[in-house]
Amino acid sequence: LRTFREGADGVLVLGCHFGDCHFINGNHRTAKRVPILQRILEFSGIEPERLRLEWVSASEGERFAQIVDEFTETIQELQPMTQVLS
Repeated sequence: LRTFREGADGVLVLGCHFGDCHFINGNHRTAKRVPILQRILEFSGIEPERLRLEWVSASEGERFAQIVDEFTETIQELQPMTQVLS
């Protein structure tokens, strides 16, 4: 949430596919936390689409690029955070 207060218009969280994570349970915890954070954002008057979680591996370059392009488009369609928070 601090990231939005500091001016980020969006946050894209990318994690390993389940069963493929060096941190073993990190992606499971993240999968539980992101929906909670999205609800908090919405409650705070911030579009939950500004926070997105996707699973992608290092071998999925095209998928990675597609995710980044789609997220960038989504964020560009929204007002800048400076207007949302004012």
